Amino acid sequence: MSPAEFRAVYQALPADLQTRVGRLQRYVLVSLECEGCVRVGVLTRLALRSAAAGAPGEAAAVLSLAERILPVEEHTHPVSVTAQKPRTAPKKRPAQLTGRIGRWAGTRPLVAATDASWKDGCGGTGFLTTDGRWGFGGRPTVPQDPAGPSKILVTELRAVGLLLAEVPPGTPMTVLVDSRGALDLLRRWRRGETRALPGGCSAPDLPPLARLLARSPELRFEHVKAHSGHLLNEAADALASIGRRHAAGALGVHEAEERSAGLVDSFLRSWSEPRLSA
Repeated sequence: MSPAEFRAVYQALPADLQTRVGRLQRYVLVSLECEGCVRVGVLTRLALRSAAAGAPGEAAAVLSLAERILPVEEHTHPVSVTAQKPRTAPKKRPAQLTGRIGRWAGTRPLVAATDASWKDGCGGTGFLTTDGRWGFGGRPTVPQDPAGPSKILVTELRAVGLLLAEVPPGTPMTVLVDSRGALDLLRRWRRGETRALPGGCSAPDLPPLARLLARSPELRFEHVKAHSGHLLNEAADALASIGRRHAAGALGVHEAEERSAGLVDSFLRSWSEPRLSA
């Protein structure tokens, strides 16, 4: 979410929500380096989307969840990924990175693709949109993981949550997913079946996502076959792999960012050329 998009939603909030969101804005507008802070940022973005969708009560509830998991100690985070200067030997790896390639801004109709990647006990998420937004995240498996036995399915759903946290509320968009299980749940949530969750899952970030989708009629979800050469799906898969490798320590932050921006620009150019010449 860009500073301009944040301000637009923030200014329309009721006074009580403005105060609470104001305390959390740094978790939305900067690059985060620990998983706890990333979760606060994602939940804050989901709260903003809920408020913009006309559900201030839901926004307040999601903010309460974000406030409950705030880190006990203050953190010092770097500035936004798009503005930060190269650093040598960072001590921590951001749990997620997002960016925007300006040359594709305004592209319509808006289509997005999300995907997940799992290998050697580490999962990654990735997304891109045809207007140049992209992002990836990653996390290793932990003891008593709240994702439960459906960790791959949960990761697919989290990729959608990462996408929606970066796209302005109310934006019409078609989202492509290659997981039939994820597609089924996403469509059930859209129909209002917000209590449906993957078996054994207690992840706190999924119920707010489910309730948000129930109030987002502008979103459409479609299936695309994995590894079939679909350009957007292949790009999302590559981003998820970058997120997984980055979380596992195989890619540094700057290399991961450069690879992500380069591949998104390349895939979008290939995606757009036949449409521009049609």
